[in-house]
Formats: sequence, C-alpha cells, structure tokens
Amino acid sequence: MPKQARLSRIKLFRSYTINEAAEVSGVSPRTIRNWIEQGLHVMDGERPVLIRGDDLSKFIKKQREGRKVKTASDEFYCVCCKKARKAAEGFADCTIIGNRVKLTAFCEVCETVISKPITEARIPVISRTLALTVKRHEPTL
Repeated sequence: MPKQARLSRIKLFRSYTINEAAEVSGVSPRTIRNWIEQGLHVMDGERPVLIRGDDLSKFIKKQREGRKVKTASDEFYCVCCKKARKAAEGFADCTIIGNRVKLTAFCEVCETVISKPITEARIPVISRTLALTVKRHEPTL
C-alpha cells in the first residue's frame, strides 16, 4: 500500500462501496471506515455504504492541506519535530550546484540536519537573518 492515497484513479461522478473506494485510492478498507468516522461524507445511512467519488477526492485533498507546514524564509521543516524550526544559532550552509541552491542547517531543538531548496535570488534576503556559508560547486557529468 502506498503511504499516500492516490487521487488519479478516483472517478468524480461515480459511487463506491467501502472496498471499491479502498481499492481505487490505494488504502485499506479500515482506513476508509476511519475516514467516515472522521467526517468523510457517505450518501445515506443505508447498506451498502456508498461514497461519492468527488466527496472522497475532496476529503483526501483536505487532509493533505491540513498536514502542510508553512515555513518563513529563515525557517526549515524538521522531520523529527514535524514543525517549522529555525537554524541552530542562526547558522546555515548554502550549497550551489549549477542552478540548484540548497540550505542546510541543524534544528535548534533536536539538532537534526534540516535542509530546503531555495532560489539563488533569495540568498541576499536570507543572509540578513541567517549567517550563511556559501559554497559554489561546478556541475559534473
């Protein structure tokens, strides 16, 4: 089973039973039942329980939006803390390889390595709030 439910196979104008909804979205029937308890709209209280495709798709998208974490320009997403965190002591490394730029630092709370991609134009803005060590590497084939 995938870690994320698949949206691409869900037909919006079709009704699904719990097992069919589980199959097209790539999750287990138990997950679909949990989603119903969490607020996934079902057509009515009769058996078999039917779920409209558009309701299933909207529910999955809403769940994904709820998990997103916004970060400021000087913040990183820490995988261990599962929150937006600042760089420890305000230090970060900036690695430029070709046209790709990556900031790397340590989490201020758990000291895990955290990183995020940025554009090269944002380096001066970020360097106002973080002490950056910029390293430029030539791309290799």
